[in-house]
Amino acid sequence: MNTAEKYDVLVLGAGTAGKLMAWTMAKEGRRTVVVERKYIGGSCPNVACLPSKNVIHSAKVASLVWRHREFGIETGPISIDMAVISLSVPRSGQRK
Repeated sequence: MNTAEKYDVLVLGAGTAGKLMAWTMAKEGRRTVVVERKYIGGSCPNVACLPSKNVIHSAKVASLVWRHREFGIETGPISIDMAVISLSVPRSGQRK
């Protein structure tokens, strides 16, 4: 038989603000529950900020590679495979 559980605080969303609110309320001794539809941690570490940072880092590396002669390095043709870059970004719930 199911019994209803009682909470002092219901936090909707486990993004930055939701996590902070839940941690703060629980630390103050309030019985707290968090409801998250999709991304624990919000969209930033899952699909927004971190994937963007990965692409930016890859662009910086590509820039250095294209400037290889400035560093006394000789190499062959250079190309960028965006499919590989996008695959290197861990998705929610996955680890590299």
